[in-house]
Amino acid sequence: MWVRGQRRIARCRPGATSYPSNVTGWIADFFRFWWALFYWNARKTWFRLEGAHRDSCPCQNFSDSGHALDSRCIAVESWQNPARFRRVCPLLTETMEGWRCGVDAERVRPFWGRAAGYFGASVLGLYLLGSIAVYAVLHAVNYEVSYSSVVWPPKWSELRVSQERLHATRAQKALAEGNFKAAILSLRTVCELNPRNYSAGLTLASLVLSAGQPSVADHIYGRLMHDVPEQRTATAQIWIRPLLARGEYTQIKLLAPAMLSEDSTRREAWLHVLLFAARQTQDREVLRPLLKSDQGLPDWCVELIGVEQLLLDNRVAEATARLDRLQLKPAIGYVPTYQVDRLLRLNRPEQAGRLLDAYGDRIPADEAAFLRLRVYRAQQWTSLLEPSYDTLLSLPLTERLGTLFCAYLIEQPQRDLLARFLDRFLAHGPVLGNETLPLYHAAYVTAIIGGEPVRAQKIAAVIRQYTSSDVRTLRTLGGLLQSGAPSQQVALVMPLVPLPLEAVYALLLRPPAPVAR
Repeated sequence: MWVRGQRRIARCRPGATSYPSNVTGWIADFFRFWWALFYWNARKTWFRLEGAHRDSCPCQNFSDSGHALDSRCIAVESWQNPARFRRVCPLLTETMEGWRCGVDAERVRPFWGRAAGYFGASVLGLYLLGSIAVYAVLHAVNYEVSYSSVVWPPKWSELRVSQERLHATRAQKALAEGNFKAAILSLRTVCELNPRNYSAGLTLASLVLSAGQPSVADHIYGRLMHDVPEQRTATAQIWIRPLLARGEYTQIKLLAPAMLSEDSTRREAWLHVLLFAARQTQDREVLRPLLKSDQGLPDWCVELIGVEQLLLDNRVAEATARLDRLQLKPAIGYVPTYQVDRLLRLNRPEQAGRLLDAYGDRIPADEAAFLRLRVYRAQQWTSLLEPSYDTLLSLPLTERLGTLFCAYLIEQPQRDLLARFLDRFLAHGPVLGNETLPLYHAAYVTAIIGGEPVRAQKIAAVIRQYTSSDVRTLRTLGGLLQSGAPSQQVALVMPLVPLPLEAVYALLLRPPAPVAR
């Protein structure tokens, strides 16, 4: 009991301190320290500028002598522990009588170097602690980043790369899980962080197109052509397919003329799509600028554009005369094919047949065979049509040959010929794979349009087994085509079904009503 009483007396004794009061005092001195670094150094600086007279000394007690070790410091009167003030002013000195100023009043001076050092060290310490916290958070959310990339400002650009990789990984995971909405959001972030990420841009364009946002997909393709110029021609070749499938002729008439000059290796393909778009829209003005000599196009290209311009201007006789002209050395294989095709579409089968015979092997054999079938059909030479058709069917059914069959039968459906092709295709067609999947889609569409639903279902079953999907989009497209739906409805679905370009052209030219069963 005596011990407990003594403890109570000690706690109540004046001047005794407890743990909480020590903590409170330390906190108070901590904030006083940062205020004093600026306040007292500023006052001492002004004191020195005024002339350093004893009577105006800011920190010594005015009633004291102003001499060294004999003058009290008024700056520490409110401090819980005056010794802490020495970090602000090392002139403070502890004597037998208490804390005194170590110099005469006239020699009092500021210590801005100390203030700068403390401020700098504090900022650096906070910066390092903050960088450690940021590094820990980034690693917690799976950022692939080194600590040097966080702490060293010249390497901060690597954080953007790490963020790009993180969202790209999230997009890949979302795609694997079939979460296309999350994949689109992640890929959009990737493209915002790095507009030159070509693969992410292409994937995003494909996904938003599948999500029914064709205008957004067009914007992405256009941005890729601008931001990744080294892939400009490749981007245009990819972009033209959904544009053509949607019948987006306005955009095609802007893209194709530019690529005629830029993509010389596929100039005939760009010319074909441009002429097709001008013909479909009956645009008499889109081709005129290309007839000028300053466009730098080859002669054969200008010649075909000139013929098409005559047709658009309803000068059919002049155009037919130029189409019927045999070119002994055509600059490119597309020229004779174009001539025969246009004569057939102008209902000139006799002239087309003569020109086809005259060109001989200058036209690829497979294309020439189907052009000849069209000549026979236009002239109603059934006795020649069916044997020639069966001869083609007896050939090995390659991907290219199957595509030409589908294009021919889509544009000119004939049920008995279609049934023979589909039976041959199901029995001896090319093996279904990623490369041949568009051909199988085309075969299904051809069967639907031609009134062969049973054979169409057999093809759909093969596709379903390979893709492990319900082929819902393909069946929707088939239903629209079978019912003769408006082109606007078909244009919403057709870009979602990969088809060979030849089949797309044929679908855009198909008869308005399905063949009667």
